[in-house]
Amino acid sequence: MLTLRKAMALFFAASVLGTLAGCGGSDSDADPTPSGGTDTELSALPKDTGGQHVAQVLGSTQASLGFYVYLPSGYTGGSASYPLLVFLHGKSERGDGTSTKAVLDKVLANGPPKLIKGGTWNPKYPMIVVSPQFHGTTGSANNWGGGDPSHLKNFIKFMVDNYRVNPKRIYLTGMSHGGNGVYDYLSLEDDATGYIAAAAPVAAYGAKKGFNKANDTPIWSFVGDQDESNFESTLNYVNEYNAQLPKPAVKARLSVFKDAGHDVWTRTYSGSGIGTASSEYDAFDKSVYDWMFQYKRKD
Repeated sequence: MLTLRKAMALFFAASVLGTLAGCGGSDSDADPTPSGGTDTELSALPKDTGGQHVAQVLGSTQASLGFYVYLPSGYTGGSASYPLLVFLHGKSERGDGTSTKAVLDKVLANGPPKLIKGGTWNPKYPMIVVSPQFHGTTGSANNWGGGDPSHLKNFIKFMVDNYRVNPKRIYLTGMSHGGNGVYDYLSLEDDATGYIAAAAPVAAYGAKKGFNKANDTPIWSFVGDQDESNFESTLNYVNEYNAQLPKPAVKARLSVFKDAGHDVWTRTYSGSGIGTASSEYDAFDKSVYDWMFQYKRKD
């Protein structure tokens, strides 16, 4: 009887330990790199009371792309380094290879640059926002960057080299055509050298392979359930990403808007859709920017 009791005790202890182990680690949505002072680090930045949104047309800088860049009010005259949000535009906002400002202005049509233009940009902490305009004619016409992640990687390097960017806090997002570019970057570029701390593709076609390339990058995907192939491919990407071995550092999130078509970016980027995503998937329970701020790179 004593032996049986000991065996039962050992089994119970092992079960408890197993349960506790299963509640954390790779399956957790917690910050994989807790700094202990993340909020302090970000709250120490000067409050953004309205910055400058500057147009840099193609050829005006050493970058291979034209872009809009938003610099928070505390950036000028200061010395602090800021988080960087990289936004990839939709297909109708592509450039044509000219240095015409009217062409570059197309990137203001949606997403964070639209919010900045409209005076409603108000994330919890200040950050630099850059909206590069792709104009290439090779590769896939449906994807920002044409399916070649080097365009984006080189541009991010330009930003790091020329602006006071906190290299541990570079966040990537994109909608539709731009969201396809986000998936390309996640599935083709090793996250160890890809700069990105967290990524949020919106209304895009999920990659079919390369899940392990972004094994250490937190991902939150947004899509409408009536968005034809984008919904199915996004669902497949998130499921495959989370099922990979070794497991990802942070379980990917998927928020789906019921009875919604292609345009879910308006409610995602403005935050107006918070609390309205389908309960069958991950809740849209915080702004995408607050979610990003949870994460920073180790290197």
